[in-house]
Amino acid sequence: MSETSEQISLIIRSADQTRKASVQLPITFTVEELLQTTQKHWNLPLNSSYAVRLERTGQQLDPINTLEELLLEDNDILEIFPILEAG
Repeated sequence: MSETSEQISLIIRSADQTRKASVQLPITFTVEELLQTTQKHWNLPLNSSYAVRLERTGQQLDPINTLEELLLEDNDILEIFPILEAG
């Protein structure tokens, strides 16, 4: 059995559009892994929670789904946005 190495090209963007990156990720990557990687590379506050929205549909993506399960298309834009805590 051979291991698949399929990848997808995506654009990751912050909700305020101050940060943007074109990336290639394995389709087995989960939304949670994408969030953790982005949080680390962009030095986003670790004490904040973030979510991902698919710009094409406006759908908020479930952190447990893989990129393959979401049926993403090459060059889809994924928007990272903070989850605001009501106070």
